[in-house]
Amino acid sequence: MKIVPFKSNVSHTIAVGTKVHLQLPAQLHKKTFCEFIHRNKEFHEPWVYIPDDPKYFDQYIRRMKMGKMLGFFVYANESGNFVGVVNLNNVRLDPFGSGSLGYYADEKECGKGYMKEAIWLVLRHAFLKIGLNRVEVNIQPENESSFALVKSAGFTNEGFSKKYLKIGDEYRDHQRWAYLSEDFN
Repeated sequence: MKIVPFKSNVSHTIAVGTKVHLQLPAQLHKKTFCEFIHRNKEFHEPWVYIPDDPKYFDQYIRRMKMGKMLGFFVYANESGNFVGVVNLNNVRLDPFGSGSLGYYADEKECGKGYMKEAIWLVLRHAFLKIGLNRVEVNIQPENESSFALVKSAGFTNEGFSKKYLKIGDEYRDHQRWAYLSEDFN
């Protein structure tokens, strides 16, 4: 199954839950995205480095157009606020049938269940629309709130990877968690 790129100048809702809905990122989101990243920079910096430069957003859109990843912007249904991002990276179809999940939330919106539901909606898309067999998420050992999130979403801890991913200027250890399509209901 091939990931079909979307037109970056058209935004649409791809999934709706009880608390949030997901939109495919488009150029019209650039200002909102950059403001979101800038506002939450310190909150995310220990775990992930996301530039708030508009050029980064253009590269982000370009990577999606090339089929290298899928991004989902998370909006709260009640307020309409932009509350987070979930990315499905490194999508590898058969024989692997896998992808890696990355996410980041608005600090002031944490604890409201938005990201848990957004992750579930992305898992549904990954398993039912794309046909993946597994989705992994890799979390730095000190990121306790992220552990709580993936545990509550139903992920299983599969192990530890030393110096797994470069964040900023250094490679950092990560715990590997996975969700299998057969466990998704």
